[in-house]
Amino acid sequence: MGLSSTVWFVIAVIALLIGAVLLLADSRRGSGSKDRRRWAAMRGWEFLDTDPVLPSRWRYGTIHQGGPGVARNLISGDVPTPAGPRMAYVFDHEQAGRLTSILVAVQLQEPLPAAVELRLPSAPLPDDAGLDLLQPVGERYAFVSDAAAVRPLLTPRLATAADSLGDDVELLWGEESWVLATAPLSSNADRVQDLLADLAEFATALEQGLGVRLRKES
Repeated sequence: MGLSSTVWFVIAVIALLIGAVLLLADSRRGSGSKDRRRWAAMRGWEFLDTDPVLPSRWRYGTIHQGGPGVARNLISGDVPTPAGPRMAYVFDHEQAGRLTSILVAVQLQEPLPAAVELRLPSAPLPDDAGLDLLQPVGERYAFVSDAAAVRPLLTPRLATAADSLGDDVELLWGEESWVLATAPLSSNADRVQDLLADLAEFATALEQGLGVRLRKES
């Protein structure tokens, strides 16, 4: 028995709706790519549509929670600071086939002695057995892989720098020679620019604490 005209009409409407949703999603992805490409060109940064390897450079934070995934709409370049330029990355982080956040990374001048994650109370607890709760740092809680190594780095300046990142950044962390922060996918170019500057200050604060620690040990 054939389908009635009413059934065919419903099927056609559903197909149109699905098509509209897919077109809207493609449009948004394309717009994000164009905006990121334009942002990079204005600042002399490099742009790459996709990098499937870069996120595997790190293992803590969202990398541990959802896997390395893929970097989309990746831009890379130098962030100017009083201590000199720092290498930085910004990309849309895709995990398990869907975009989860914007990830911003800034390079440190010296490697950290251990990993540290700073999470807002609203952020989920880390599921990494190698991280333990240490203490509050400003509005955030510090989870670390080595309490004795990290405690000297958690200075008042670091707490101020972490708080300056804003409530939309639920998670930031440092490991090896990098500090990283997550931002909502809805963050515009101005917000990303501010986040880069604030994350560079966070990196400087970490290095200041690291310098004090090294002088005490020498």
